[in-house]
Order: sequence, then C-alpha cells, then structure tokens
Amino acid sequence: MSRLEEHIDIDAPAQKVWDRLHDVEAYPAFIDGVQRAYPQGADRARLDVRAGGVQREFAAVLDDRASDQVISWQTEGSPELKGTLSVRPLDRDHSQVQVRLEYEPGAVHDTFGGPKGMAQVHRIENTVRGDLQQLKSLVER
Repeated sequence: MSRLEEHIDIDAPAQKVWDRLHDVEAYPAFIDGVQRAYPQGADRARLDVRAGGVQREFAAVLDDRASDQVISWQTEGSPELKGTLSVRPLDRDHSQVQVRLEYEPGAVHDTFGGPKGMAQVHRIENTVRGDLQQLKSLVER
C-alpha cells in the first residue's frame, strides 16, 4: 500500500475552506477526473470518475469529524482508496489543507490503465498536487 501526504496553504479562513470541502457536488471543479459527484445520505457519496479513458462509478463512505475539521473517506470496491482531508486554521484569514491518501498503485493501474510501478505513484502524486492547487484557486476567488 502506498501512502501520500500533501498539504497547501490557502489565503482564506478555515471555515470557508471547510464549507467548500463539504460541497460534494463541487468536487468536479477541483478533483481531476471527477465528472459528477453527489451525496447519498449523511455518510456516503457517489463519484463518477473518468481516468485513463475509463469511466467508473465509485461509492465512498465518509466519516465527518466536523469538530476537528477532518473528513475520512474510503471507496467501496476496487480499487481500494482511502484517506483524509483536514483543514486547520493558520490564523484568522489563512488555513492549511492536508490530504492523506492510501492506495495500491497496481490496483489503480488495473482499474484505469496508465503507467506501472513508480510512474503510477508519480502520476497520482502530481494529480493530488494539482487538485490542491485547483482547490486553492477556487476558494481564493
């Protein structure tokens, strides 16, 4: 299992960032490959994802710890992906978002194609970094 941890500082209050992360239907605006996303009750979401020319639908189980501003999630089925999104205030007008992701590169390759081994790891790392930049741009607008 590979693990990835990335963070980004955002010029916006933590509550504004937290509210954006809770808007599941806005995920296509900042998560590469997500074509459509919608909540299913308080602890589930559906994501239509297109990557490597392959379209897949995923169910994700969510654990929202609002008091800590942390959302944990895990996909159901293959590939198994799990992680956390957390927001912490740096000061009144600035915050930091941290992403932690666990995944099996071979399973991602088997599902979506693309490179194998370390090349797949680098591809995922670059995608997550790009997603964080997109989130930053979206929130700071």
